[in-house]
Amino acid sequence: MALSKADYRGYITSPEWRDKHKEFLKRSHYRCSFFPFIKCGKKARYNVHHMNYENLGDERLWIDVIVVCPFVHNFIIHGLLSGFRRPSQQKNYPNTAQRLAHFWCCQPVMVRVGLVVLLVVNLVKVLAVG
Repeated sequence: MALSKADYRGYITSPEWRDKHKEFLKRSHYRCSFFPFIKCGKKARYNVHHMNYENLGDERLWIDVIVVCPFVHNFIIHGLLSGFRRPSQQKNYPNTAQRLAHFWCCQPVMVRVGLVVLLVVNLVKVLAVG
């Protein structure tokens, strides 16, 4: 049941959309997809962020939506990475920086940990040479 972008506002405020949050939170282990050390849901605030609107009304976790903490949603994805513009105000949504953030959020935690370790090890090597 894909909805049009025009139906977005009504859908995003509907009980149907709120009911989907429970499953998204459970499958994300109540963790922010960007910073998995931050808890989301239950008593912690969270946002379910649309990475795209292709399956509006029939979203799939880590394909169409991700669970993120409000800081990531408001300040990083719709802030720094977009020039503080909402998707409707952006010429291209998602832009390249947002796509990279979305890609990061969809990787398994162990892959992200491995990438961070590699980055830190290489950074230490560079700083030690300099």
